[in-house]
Amino acid sequence: MVEKSSTEPVKRRGESWQVSRLLYLLLVGAGTGVAFLMPLLPYQLPLCLFRLMTGYPCAGCGMMRSVEAAVRGHFREAVEWHPLGLALFVAAWLLAGLVGYELLTQRPLPWEAWLRRWGVVVAWALLFTFLVLWLLRLSYYRYGQWLPIPLKVPL
Repeated sequence: MVEKSSTEPVKRRGESWQVSRLLYLLLVGAGTGVAFLMPLLPYQLPLCLFRLMTGYPCAGCGMMRSVEAAVRGHFREAVEWHPLGLALFVAAWLLAGLVGYELLTQRPLPWEAWLRRWGVVVAWALLFTFLVLWLLRLSYYRYGQWLPIPLKVPL
């Protein structure tokens, strides 16, 4: 009977973090390439099924066009399409920089500990921000101003 060595699972785990980091870099690069090429298409596909069905924008409406503008360096336009589109695009590339650093140094960063500590907070903050932005955008869409109450200072 052949016994498994104790170093074999560690070796597999060591290789798997590198593969996952390379896949992340590939995904960010491919996504950026697609966002760069989408405006060149002769017909722009309607990407939001919610808007097609209800006539109102969903919480993510404008996110893809925001990323398209950010890829081309039009940051003000990116914020106008969707403020979180630019933020998530920048965050994806900052994370790609950290992943590249991990691959160059061959030492993985402690992502699991960070996610255990901050993952839920970040997820709730993103959800809350999406919902608040969606309500503001719906009020602008419906009432022609950011909120249906008179404001002295426009938002």
